[in-house]
Amino acid sequence: MIAGSRSHYRLVFLSLSALLFAACSQDDDTQTSAKSTTVGSVAKYDWYLSGSTPAGQTTITSNGDGKITNDSFVHWNNREWTVNSELQLDENGRIASQRITGISPFKSIIDESFLYENGTASWSTPGESGSVTTDEAAFYLANEGITFGAAGALVRAASKNLDGTIDLFPNGRARVESVRTVTVDTPGGERAVSLFAIHGISFTPNFLWLDENTDVVAFDAGGYLGMIPAGWDVSVLGQLSAIQSEAAGEYVSSLAGELAVPAEGPVVIENVDVVDVVNGRLNRKQNVLLNDGKIAAISSDVIDRPSARRIDGNGKTLMPALWDMHSHSSLSDGVLNIAGGIVNVRNIGGEHEKTMELTAKHDSGEVIGPNTFRAGFMDKAGPYASGWAAETLEDALERVDFYAKHGYIQIKLYSSIEPDWVAPIAKRAHEHGLRVSGHIPAFMSAEQAVKAGYDEIQHINMVFLNFLAGDREDTRQQIRFTLYGDEAGNLNLKSDEVQAFFALLKANSVSVDPTAAIFDTSLRHLAGTPDPSYAAVVDHLPPSIVRGMYNVEMNKNGNESAWLRSAERQAAMIKALHDYGIQIVPGSDNIPAFTIHREIELYAEAGIPIADVLRIATLDSARITGVADRKGSIQVNKDADLVLLDGNPFDDISAIRRAVLVIKGDTLYRPDMLYNAVGVKPFLPSVEL
Repeated sequence: MIAGSRSHYRLVFLSLSALLFAACSQDDDTQTSAKSTTVGSVAKYDWYLSGSTPAGQTTITSNGDGKITNDSFVHWNNREWTVNSELQLDENGRIASQRITGISPFKSIIDESFLYENGTASWSTPGESGSVTTDEAAFYLANEGITFGAAGALVRAASKNLDGTIDLFPNGRARVESVRTVTVDTPGGERAVSLFAIHGISFTPNFLWLDENTDVVAFDAGGYLGMIPAGWDVSVLGQLSAIQSEAAGEYVSSLAGELAVPAEGPVVIENVDVVDVVNGRLNRKQNVLLNDGKIAAISSDVIDRPSARRIDGNGKTLMPALWDMHSHSSLSDGVLNIAGGIVNVRNIGGEHEKTMELTAKHDSGEVIGPNTFRAGFMDKAGPYASGWAAETLEDALERVDFYAKHGYIQIKLYSSIEPDWVAPIAKRAHEHGLRVSGHIPAFMSAEQAVKAGYDEIQHINMVFLNFLAGDREDTRQQIRFTLYGDEAGNLNLKSDEVQAFFALLKANSVSVDPTAAIFDTSLRHLAGTPDPSYAAVVDHLPPSIVRGMYNVEMNKNGNESAWLRSAERQAAMIKALHDYGIQIVPGSDNIPAFTIHREIELYAEAGIPIADVLRIATLDSARITGVADRKGSIQVNKDADLVLLDGNPFDDISAIRRAVLVIKGDTLYRPDMLYNAVGVKPFLPSVEL
């Protein structure tokens, strides 16, 4: 991505915005990039989903004197992004003015403006505005990303400086770096394109492909969405995506050598309070011996091991590392996860090749990141399809076999799956020992999905939609969000219908992955205030990411009071599910680490006892993934997946945010150093190693 993010959907959306949009023109009869000084140049681009499915178009027009206009329409996963932009570059190639309008993927209004005039820079979006008077030259970083002529201009402006850096409006500093150059086949013949990295405007570098004129020619969002000039073979996008993935891996691999500390023998954490998630209590003043990546001993007596590295745990709490059960991971997410104490994740629907690469690199330690448990994604081909999509039921069944062969533990179904397919898919998956979960398919109720074989429901809105939509509505569309916001607050959780559904879930051992934080954001966030999921950390995040957190994604159509009631009923539903004995598991579907912290806090705020919340976030998650025999609790012979906290989560659940040491097997990490590496201001000093 090249800009901030506020949810998993926002991450994808801003990856689009982050791209390109330098002035382009036609070379003979093919659409290719050209010098931005070309008068009256027009260029067209095509977008693709998962490297093959058409997903929209972009048209760029330049009049040759620095004025560049854009018209874009991009659609993916039932999200439609319509945006128009006009910008003016000054004589130094910086943005003198910019206006961006349109409709966001969740139907909120895009209306952003910037002006630099007489030494004053001013900017405005629906959620925030500001100005600064300065004679120091800077480059405007739009809230919508480096869009609409700005990407190539930023690279050119920064490249004029010896260190490749440039100050940004409203704040921050970017650094650009040429990574590598390759040759690709185009309709007009072979072309050289160069991969550039932009540092300093997100957690990790953002990548884009430029041509010989330093104009953006292609963009890849991790293999999920991408853009190339119209007329180019889509295979070029796959070629560039693979090269970009390799470059991103090399960058994050470089961090491992600097930030990972091998245990190199036994480790003793002394005089520390230990969270016992099995019995729901805090065991005071314990000594814990770690050896060869395992918990070797736990004792109230001093552990005599002269050769051991000793860590003073006095006044601190040692707990099992946290889990993220709804991750859409990339290589760049690993540092944030480990810094936040998330040592195990369930990657619930990534692109297969990239997921396998990520798993291998995290497992080997080449890249800093959590242990990954894989769930395979599946949809049915059609206008609302997302990710891997089957044409027929037989295709879907063969894909189940494929996932089983490659070590996946679960199948995740999506909204376009035919209701009649669910039972045979579930039967095949269960024969392989795989669990089945997902969105509830359109024109199917959650009750019907459970009876057809679902083991888990993704997203708390899908539980509500069992009653609000049933099998009557096309929940592939945004009604799955708007109906939830408008009506969830009116659902009687004590009704016979709801109680019967709870009984069905309990009888079938069906778990729920609420992703409560992302829905709490959509239900409660008001323009001009920070996203409630990140309000506690907003002052620590990179400036470009913070800025986007003041804009609202979801269009509530004036029903804010109803959506607030739905937020309250969401919390009540989560508590009711827990009280009934239905397993819930914590998932982010969003920014790594910080979203899980908020997810866990929301469970406690809903009234779930903290001892239960801590077990949900650790041992219960390990049980769902089938590894509770070796992970999820602090017990002898289990893996040393641990986090040392400055504080006691039984007294204050927010102590989970205050990690001072994270341990993954036989490797130790200082969270303050990890946070610094990804542009996050550390929350407190880590223990010395």
